[in-house]
Amino acid sequence: MILVPLAVNKFVTGRNGSGVSTVAQSTVLDGNAPLNQVLTISGRLGSGSAPSVALTNDASLSAPGSVITDVVETGQGRVVSEGSPVVLQVSQFSGLDARNTTGNPDGYTLWKGTLGVSEVGADVDAAVSGQREGTRVVLRAPTEEKDGSRTTEITVVDILPTTATGETQEPAAGTPTVTEGADGAITVSSAGLPAPTRAATAVLIKGTGPQIRPQDRLIARSTMVSWSTGQTLGESYFGYQKAPETLDMSNALVGVSQNLVDITVGSRVVLSLPAEQAQGTEPVVVVIDVLAIDPAKAPRSAGTQSGAPTASPQPSASPQPTTQDNS
Repeated sequence: MILVPLAVNKFVTGRNGSGVSTVAQSTVLDGNAPLNQVLTISGRLGSGSAPSVALTNDASLSAPGSVITDVVETGQGRVVSEGSPVVLQVSQFSGLDARNTTGNPDGYTLWKGTLGVSEVGADVDAAVSGQREGTRVVLRAPTEEKDGSRTTEITVVDILPTTATGETQEPAAGTPTVTEGADGAITVSSAGLPAPTRAATAVLIKGTGPQIRPQDRLIARSTMVSWSTGQTLGESYFGYQKAPETLDMSNALVGVSQNLVDITVGSRVVLSLPAEQAQGTEPVVVVIDVLAIDPAKAPRSAGTQSGAPTASPQPSASPQPTTQDNS
């Protein structure tokens, strides 16, 4: 680790809604040094909140010679590669004072789509490729601040799971059967079960993430199946080669919006819904993997919501775009 005295204080304008702050730095660390010598990162992956960064000795970082990538936490999920669907949580920080510079109150953005065509950039794509879901990667890149000073832009990328993760639960008697294939696609059967007269919720996998609120926008996988015929209604978003969808709780089926509240992120849920809580025509089974809560609050356009569990009787097959949506 290299410590270099600075002759003057740096006056830094915050880029995360924090206004102007005066940062007095007495030393600068070598931006090319090993990661554990210059900064620490805290915050649990999958917690639904942004991580935090602290610079060693409250110093600043010089600009590295090139983009440096470090894996600070290795996941146990599927390996992602070019062409794979991914869900990425991305936060950015200044190398001058470790302030979060992502540009929104939550301090992170979510991106879902296909690796290799990512709007988060080629450097992030390269850093993520070959890693497992559940991995945290840190990139350090040279950048120039508004005052002309050269420093490091720190990017923390969490590779979130694209399928439910958590503790397996024993479903209650009368719950439709859900079977997952080797490709991640699922089959649902309610054969021999009486049609529901009121909504019932069964958690097959209990996640450890934050609880869902009534107005949340979710990144999820879902499918809806006719109770009587077993046929899939609309598009199924299950399958390892399919990108997850955006599910807006404020525009979902009544049975979905009411029965997903307080379910934790990471869970797989089976909803048995009577017709009046579904699309109004017949009882259905809805299976949902809740992958993340999207902080983006993009305006909605009529007819752009996707997936089986939306309020529209005949939803569009195209996912609703968010500010980080490129699926």
